[in-house]
Amino acid sequence: MSINIVITKNNFLKNKPPPFDTFIFLDLPFSFLSSFPMEKTNSGKAKSRRKSKPELSKVRDITDVADPIDGPYESLIDFDHDQMLADIDNLFNELSNVDEKGSPSEIPNTVDTFIRIMEQNIKTYNSIKSGTRFRNMPVEDEFFISSIRRLLKLKAAFSITSKVVEQAMALLEDEFRAILRDTNAPSEPISKAVASDSNSSVIEEDFPGYSKENILLMNKIVSVMIHSGYQYECCQAYSTIRKDEINDQVKRFEFEKVNVEDVPKSKWYSLEPDITRWVNLTNHCSKILLPAEQELGKTVFSDHISVFTGLFVNLVRGTLMPLLEFPNKVGTSKPKAKRLFKFLDIYESLRDLYIVADESGPTTVNLEEYGHMKAEIKSVKAGIGNSIVDMFNDLKNSIQNDGSRNPVQGGAVHPLIRYVMNFLKFAFEEYQNILDNIFGEDCIKELVSIIELLDTNLETKSGLYKDPSLRYIFLMNNNRYILQIVKGSKEMKQLMGDNWCRRKSSDVRNYHKSYQRETWTKLLQWLTQEGVQVHGKPSRKVLKDRFKNFNSMFDDIHKTQSAWVISDEQLLSEIRVSITAVISPAYRSFVGRYKAQFDGGKSIDKYIKYQPEDIESMIETLFEGNFRIYLVVLLLLVSSNIAKTNMFIANICLTRHGEGGDTTERYTSCINYEAYYRGLQEFIKKL
Repeated sequence: MSINIVITKNNFLKNKPPPFDTFIFLDLPFSFLSSFPMEKTNSGKAKSRRKSKPELSKVRDITDVADPIDGPYESLIDFDHDQMLADIDNLFNELSNVDEKGSPSEIPNTVDTFIRIMEQNIKTYNSIKSGTRFRNMPVEDEFFISSIRRLLKLKAAFSITSKVVEQAMALLEDEFRAILRDTNAPSEPISKAVASDSNSSVIEEDFPGYSKENILLMNKIVSVMIHSGYQYECCQAYSTIRKDEINDQVKRFEFEKVNVEDVPKSKWYSLEPDITRWVNLTNHCSKILLPAEQELGKTVFSDHISVFTGLFVNLVRGTLMPLLEFPNKVGTSKPKAKRLFKFLDIYESLRDLYIVADESGPTTVNLEEYGHMKAEIKSVKAGIGNSIVDMFNDLKNSIQNDGSRNPVQGGAVHPLIRYVMNFLKFAFEEYQNILDNIFGEDCIKELVSIIELLDTNLETKSGLYKDPSLRYIFLMNNNRYILQIVKGSKEMKQLMGDNWCRRKSSDVRNYHKSYQRETWTKLLQWLTQEGVQVHGKPSRKVLKDRFKNFNSMFDDIHKTQSAWVISDEQLLSEIRVSITAVISPAYRSFVGRYKAQFDGGKSIDKYIKYQPEDIESMIETLFEGNFRIYLVVLLLLVSSNIAKTNMFIANICLTRHGEGGDTTERYTSCINYEAYYRGLQEFIKKL
């Protein structure tokens, strides 16, 4: 039976006797209210009485009940949520124990009351701003979300109207969309300075920019909507908003300004900034955007991973496919070695994209379009890889076809050697894993073949030097440079191996010995004891010739080889020490033994021109080249001190040739330095 009772909203379901003030009217089953001490009213004088046993298919009309809510939150806080849910759950338990033939023929009043409360709560939540509805009342919010699940069970058990369910789903969808849009993800454009810096290809940012509270709330909403049969609406809201957000992040790189169709006919220098922008954008997608997006989705759809997998696959495909057209067009350009590093950047970005696509791909879901996207990435990557192979071939052809016939001044490191070795060093230090991916086991062969071509090229170019000593200096310099580059690079040394390093070191030592034999061993012939004795005593005439020839030959060597270059400081020190070790003791001994033969003579300084200490000091000035002189002139020019520059040049002329030297030679030297001086002036003007 059902009875009419009067309950105040402040005592509804509070286990208290209701006073007679501020009335609301509810029609509840007697069993539901038996635990409350209550006051019976005269049923004959009751203002309204409802049917105690309505038919199963008929739901009470609750739209004509006066709205008892005085404020937006009052209906949510003035009743016992736990008791209400417990009563509904008890009802489900009772229904599960009823035989199918004896199933209830009417809707219990508890259900009617529950629906009334849910409708009123929906009205209350709708009066609150979207995106903030479930933040101020955690207990009431939890009750509302939990109650929606129970509505679905009631709908199935009693075939009640789905109006309240639809209202609840519309509310949740609206809230879901509002929370999805409430993100603190960065929106400002990526600056050109960042976009042009290859070292900042990945920008650390707060993405996707949701609070933990909102992520947890989205998880609850998604679970309820999908469980309620509203998976389409839930997925549509999520995929639309997240796709728009990813597109906004992509637009920050301003890559949409690049006309892909113009790439094949564009100059390379104009393509380089676009390639850098594409690389930075693609790296940002593969290392920041897509991993963060996947992590977000797995959290929000934690109870429905298979549903999210399909959403994420479509999101990845929609983001990545437009990015593949650009490298596909760039790959059609002529493969030149100087373009290698940009292509390596592209290849690395494509590799990372493929990894992201492969790792985030469907497991239980097998989508043909997704497989097509992976195949497209792999195809573009393979095309770029082939271009990189062609670029290495172009480099080898350039070495083989290098026909320059001008020897490098002073036997210094050849520009080709310097360029190629630094090219290889950067390639293998920064991109070895990429090169391994492209060449596989042939990566070592590729490096060895290039260095062997350099060795052959050096042998050919060394023949341009007429002076054998300078030829050995050239070979020593360049082979030492190759060796030091390889030893200084962990990656290159590992590929070339210790045996190669030992062989190359041995080559440098052999060139050193050949140089010393060609230059200084010949000088030692004037310091031997053989032939000095005539009739048992030193011949003054022979000694004069010996000292005169030694001085002349040493002066020529010093004059010539002071302009030669050994740029490696360790090698320079080793050569000077070895020369000193050979010449200084022999000269000191020869002078000490025969100096007495010139004592008292007026021309002693003419023949014994240098003291042993002078020889050692002059050896220390060998192989400096003109670099230091040019550097001082350059610094003076930069400081715009013309007077000091002119004075420095004049001092150089006098120092190198002396006031008493040949006037024509001294003049020619000054003209040469003045030519360098004017060339530097023009160079600085261009800067």
